Amino acid sequence: MKADERFYPKDLKIDFDSHKRHYERYFKSLEIMGQLGNGETWLDCACGSGYGTSLLSNFTSKIYGYDISKQAIEGATSLYGCKNITFTEKLEEIEQSSIDRVFSIETIEHMPESDATNYLLTLKKLMKPAAKMVITTPIVEKTCRSPKNIFHYIEYCHKDFIILLTQAGFSVKLTKFISTVFTDGETKDQGYYLCEVNK
Repeated sequence: MKADERFYPKDLKIDFDSHKRHYERYFKSLEIMGQLGNGETWLDCACGSGYGTSLLSNFTSKIYGYDISKQAIEGATSLYGCKNITFTEKLEEIEQSSIDRVFSIETIEHMPESDATNYLLTLKKLMKPAAKMVITTPIVEKTCRSPKNIFHYIEYCHKDFIILLTQAGFSVKLTKFISTVFTDGETKDQGYYLCEVNK
């Protein structure tokens, strides 16, 4: 996974627009999810530096923050650790069918296309039958396998992303697109997809 594009909000050299864009993704995902997590267990995957998991922890009883990087998890635990957050680099430590809500914010474009389905299938195994997931990714007119952003393996078009989600066993209940200037300087749609596990 090309995971080096992590956002560290406590780095004061980062401009305001970058802060606004990264936090807005989480607030918009919460809005799309449409409910709070009283008594629920949520998952932020991948959590990177942990700022988003910390934000989400204000809205649910329990949350996991997962990232593939041990260094990122150690940093997130140090900065944002609290009683209702568990940061982990091992998804297998999370009980299957135990998650009520999944937030996958700007993650899937950082992995090879060949890994994307396995990633989604892993998330599906962790989700309760009635669970929901919000997944975000840049959306382009035609799927691009050599994006300008060097940290991205692939940027999907809407049609191909729907196919990917469907093949992994998800049904898409809601989509939202917001024109956004990304880190690479390109203006693309920020795609938000509210999904449920196919019954």
